[in-house]
Amino acid sequence: GASIRPVKPTRKQALEAGYYRFLRDGLWVIGQEEEWIKHRIQELDAKHCDDDGDDDDDDDEIANDNFGEINGGVMEIQKTKETNEANQGMKEGSVNDGDQNNEKSDMNCDPATCSQVTNVCDGESTLGQEQKANLEQVDTNNMNESSIICKIATEDEKKDKNAKNNAASRKRKREYSFVPSQHWRLTRDQIDLCFEEIMDFYDKVTYTIKARALHSELADGFDVFRQRGAGRYDMQLPAFDTDRFSFLTDLDKAAWMPVVKKILGDDATIVHKGAFLSMPGSSTQIYHQDGPHLTTKYQRPCHAINVFIPLVDLTMKNGPTEFCIGTHILGYEHYSKEMLDTPLAPAGSPVIFDYRLGHRGLGNSSQFPRPILYLTYTSAKKEFRDSVNFSRKRYRKLGDLIERPLTRQERALKRARDLD
Repeated sequence: GASIRPVKPTRKQALEAGYYRFLRDGLWVIGQEEEWIKHRIQELDAKHCDDDGDDDDDDDEIANDNFGEINGGVMEIQKTKETNEANQGMKEGSVNDGDQNNEKSDMNCDPATCSQVTNVCDGESTLGQEQKANLEQVDTNNMNESSIICKIATEDEKKDKNAKNNAASRKRKREYSFVPSQHWRLTRDQIDLCFEEIMDFYDKVTYTIKARALHSELADGFDVFRQRGAGRYDMQLPAFDTDRFSFLTDLDKAAWMPVVKKILGDDATIVHKGAFLSMPGSSTQIYHQDGPHLTTKYQRPCHAINVFIPLVDLTMKNGPTEFCIGTHILGYEHYSKEMLDTPLAPAGSPVIFDYRLGHRGLGNSSQFPRPILYLTYTSAKKEFRDSVNFSRKRYRKLGDLIERPLTRQERALKRARDLD
């Protein structure tokens, strides 16, 4: 049927569209609906560009038609010219025949009479040449005027078409463009606050491990800090339990809760939270699922979800998460290159996926760390608990963290701030 005009989706429409994709793929990227609209706009622009190209072809056809009319006019003038020349030749031939007949019949005419006849014939011949020259001049002027008129008309038509195409393009941009929404996301201040807290916590933990010579125990992990591969760390920050970070944990304040409740129901509750930090040079994870199916007899609805919130814009260099869509469905858990999807979400935009969906973190080949917040939700009715991933009893307690002493430069900056 006819193409649907792209419009900015409302929150209700975005919830419906995202939910049905989540059921199919096991993945929900906040803002994906607007990305679909953006791609649709690009398709329409490409289509209209093709249409504009067809209009240019039409302009060429019009120009060719006008050029044909000019050539036709020239051919008609040339034909008229040839006809006039033929008639003039016949006339001159008739005069010459008359002269010969007069020479034959009037050989004995007197000199005065012969002189008059000769003058009359010469006069008629001169008059015919003058008429011929005038006719050629008029034909040339008419041809030039026709050419100029046709060229002006063609240029005017092209200008009119270009003006119409430009106006239509501006109208399409006004009709299709919209300001990207910011709901269900973290604000810039919240992103910066979380980023600073995570990096500060990482510095304190690594300094504590170094100061206490606990490098050998790091392989087994600590209660608040575990290594998930070379250069990858899973951290549980105590600060996230304070009121200062209630915008993450409060079930009424968290911006993405409408999406969570759409998937799990109104009784959705948080069971775990923390941060993943991928440092420069980190390796790619092994493909895995965070949890298995609760039963292998049939496909059950989603019982738990993870919410990943990048604190930097994700790129293919800084180690985004690669998902194998559809692997949350019973019997399709295996890794498949044809089903890979790597969302490059901007900072603060949640990436939500089924707890059973296969995924892996890619290596960070950039020069900057890539921190990601994560929160795990489940339905209170399902009473889901993951004792393997979320139990702290199996890990050694790190204890109080040791503050890293300030460097000389940091102390100088602190003194300058105190003086101010």
